[in-house]
Amino acid sequence: MTTVLIIVNVVVFIFELHHGIGRISAIYGAIPYELTHFKDIPPPSKYPVQFSLIASLFLHGGFLHIIGNMLYLNAFGPNIENKMGHFKYLLFYLLCGVGATLFYILFNISSRIPMIGASGAIAGVMGAHLVSSPGSKIKCLLLIFVISLPAIVVIIPWILIQIDLVYQGTRSNVAFVAHIGGFVIGMLLSKKFARKKEDNWYINYRDYL
Repeated sequence: MTTVLIIVNVVVFIFELHHGIGRISAIYGAIPYELTHFKDIPPPSKYPVQFSLIASLFLHGGFLHIIGNMLYLNAFGPNIENKMGHFKYLLFYLLCGVGATLFYILFNISSRIPMIGASGAIAGVMGAHLVSSPGSKIKCLLLIFVISLPAIVVIIPWILIQIDLVYQGTRSNVAFVAHIGGFVIGMLLSKKFARKKEDNWYINYRDYL
């Protein structure tokens, strides 16, 4: 499922490039004003404004944006998917993404700037990783080298940076507060979405056949 999510994000990004990133973001991005006032502002979308809560998770603002997000998803996603199972992992991913967006909206109720990106959902995956597998090794890209580091060595500095940037009130197009929201939601939901023993028995039986 992690591979499927990466492919979908890349395909959607190609669609954005073809039709214009700014235009697609304005139509399908999660705009706080629209979602709090239940009013679609121009350019109009043919879908209800709530659709943007999901659609925005697959939109990105540029090559660095999507490459960075997909590297993080590829690093942390497979392990969490293995612990949850494919479909529970997908549901978890989407819930973290939507939850992160709603958390961001709480602090930006009247903003008309579209929020896009998979960062909130991926932050949730990282939060789950911190709870379930803080010591497991993940592959990281350091300049041109691929190195293995304990997940906690990557996650803790990352979330502390997000908190510090929000605390300082850093002006940026990056929704750092959404990252924090997604991360906390991922931590809280991780155990609820973990595979139960009977799920593992089913998987082992299926593999045996």
